[in-house]
Amino acid sequence: MEDRSDKSIFYNSGPKVKIFLGEYGSGKTELAINYAVKIKKLGYKTALVDMDIAKPYFHSREHRALLEQRGVEVIAADQRLTNAELPVLPQDLNKVFCQKDYRVVMDVGGGDSAIVLGQFFEKIADSPYQAMLVINALRPYTSTVEGIVEVYHRIENACGLKISSLISNTNLGNDTAHHHIQQGIELTEAVSKRLRLPIHSVVVPECLWRWQGNKIRTEHNIFLLHPYTQYPWQTGPTV
Repeated sequence: MEDRSDKSIFYNSGPKVKIFLGEYGSGKTELAINYAVKIKKLGYKTALVDMDIAKPYFHSREHRALLEQRGVEVIAADQRLTNAELPVLPQDLNKVFCQKDYRVVMDVGGGDSAIVLGQFFEKIADSPYQAMLVINALRPYTSTVEGIVEVYHRIENACGLKISSLISNTNLGNDTAHHHIQQGIELTEAVSKRLRLPIHSVVVPECLWRWQGNKIRTEHNIFLLHPYTQYPWQTGPTV
């Protein structure tokens, strides 16, 4: 099988700040964790900033031990305050933005999270950054071109930053099949044409790539996703 894996995405890693934006269910947290781990493996000093304050079920900060074991620094709100009703900003943001040797991965949701991100507009804008919209075509708010375009404008207006590329991350968890990936590619390509934005990558679970990778038709970069998140309804350890 032709090797279309994600090596080129990471060896040519570009701007020091990578921002993953998306609605609930887009899969951006798992994506941000994977990205941070892979960047660290290339030898960069890496920090993952958890700014998803919308209180979803799963946060990247819940993987602190796993990430720190792999050498990734986690910048997040004080764990004693994670259940607070008001937004709580992570500490040490200044450190990772000001020190030029850091590669920074930011996990940001829509809504309130994007608004809070706007408070750091000048600091982020002063650093080379790449903001990417993560799209799961099998979620209600991002199942149509019109819905995705609306999400795109809403998040941009909230945070003040420019989204410069799209990520196709269509999945149904462990039930993801190659035709789901293909469906997501087609929708993301339609959005790409509408917004005139490039597609950064197409996300494919590692196990699916091994078994059905030859059935996935695309010329875009493939981002191989390792399942770090252990959901309550799943059994067995993650690696």
